[in-house]
Amino acid sequence: MKPILIADIVAASGGRLLWGDGTGAVDHVVIDSREAAPGALFVPLIGERVDAHRFIPDVMEKGAACTFSSDKSIRSDSGTGIYVPDTLRALQDLAAWYRIQFQIPVIGITGSVGKTTTKEMIAAVMETKYRTVKTLRNLNSQIGLALMMFCLEDETGMAVYEMGISLPGEMDRLADIARPETAVITNIGVSHIGNLGSRERICSEKGKIITNFPGSGKLYVCGNGDLRELSAACVPYEKCRGGCETVFYGMEEDFPYYASRIRTTAAGQSFLFHYPEGEMEIHLSVMGTHNVNNAVAALALACQYEVPLEDARRALSEYQPIAMRGVVKEVHGVHIIDDTYNASPDSINSNLHALFDYSPSGQKIAVLADVLELGERSRELHQGIGHYILEEKERGRELSLLVTVGEEALAIHETVRAGSAVPAVHCQDKEEAAQEVRARMKEGDWILVKGSRGMHMDEVVERLTKE
Repeated sequence: MKPILIADIVAASGGRLLWGDGTGAVDHVVIDSREAAPGALFVPLIGERVDAHRFIPDVMEKGAACTFSSDKSIRSDSGTGIYVPDTLRALQDLAAWYRIQFQIPVIGITGSVGKTTTKEMIAAVMETKYRTVKTLRNLNSQIGLALMMFCLEDETGMAVYEMGISLPGEMDRLADIARPETAVITNIGVSHIGNLGSRERICSEKGKIITNFPGSGKLYVCGNGDLRELSAACVPYEKCRGGCETVFYGMEEDFPYYASRIRTTAAGQSFLFHYPEGEMEIHLSVMGTHNVNNAVAALALACQYEVPLEDARRALSEYQPIAMRGVVKEVHGVHIIDDTYNASPDSINSNLHALFDYSPSGQKIAVLADVLELGERSRELHQGIGHYILEEKERGRELSLLVTVGEEALAIHETVRAGSAVPAVHCQDKEEAAQEVRARMKEGDWILVKGSRGMHMDEVVERLTKE
């Protein structure tokens, strides 16, 4: 982050001084009082359990240069205090102001499934040519995206931001902060359908990522299945303030960028990438056709930003998934796929498809927990996962064992038991699930563990990988 004058902070946030003379500058922005140090701007957010305003006196004693406050009664003898009616809004306003100080390409990524992996693959490709800032950890929300803006520096040549929403209206604010010139919609599924109501509404809300496009903005949409028609009908192009060219990518031959001849290999998978000027063989060390789609998006953007495709190919061949995002852990010859960071019905089905693509030897075991935030359609959508398992069985791709955990995941269990003889066990808790799997697993098996983040299925992985 390059220093920001306190006078500019006051102006950008629409605040006014509570104490201090307003001189000086800040060189980092924090929302955690424990990270405050000399030169910091502290943003005290009001959460469900903690109002961080109570930490202002301590933060200022540590030498913080400045703090926001929505409480006019707070005072300090140190630094500068700025009154704002809403500290989160002030953080976002400052982030939006800081963003426009940089005339660099920004790529925004949204979708129901695959945002993080697509972001990581795109960033890996862009880093071969540009000094690239990318979303760290899970900083893709109303707070996180704002904080990510302050990672921009004068030397930054490109930014790749993940932009996640769960409620109506959130993308409007994210688009105002990040102002991407290029955007990717990876998928429109049913994540957060309990909040957003329908896939059409989800598409419309996520489609607002194009709002602040410049005159030559591009929207890349994974057009597989019905996504081409859905995006054409529901993306709110009328809200785009500049130009918006839509480019489809995926698995269909009439797309300008698409994959064909997908093959599973001992080291991962390979495919033929088609682009307007030719084709190229690509090798990935990760499994699943969803990752092929993600890689195609990264290659399409390599073409747009003139990254040599040989460099892009090498970057993708070296790509490894980040923690809890499809990492394969091997213990005594057993392969455990840790995809426990989060889940949706779509991502579970995609992961099951990848599980069946692994080595034909050994048992295929799936440990699945509740998908949260599905609202009134939760039971129906969990049943849909069960039906997918049954459909795969009809294709000769059969689970050796299904283990489910949680009240909602019971619907997966019931659907599979009612429609097949696939061995299925429903467990009351994570410990019981781990015990069931440990009792049956043996060398050569492949075990998928997945569920919503709130289900803490990483604890199952931890138990299974203990020596």
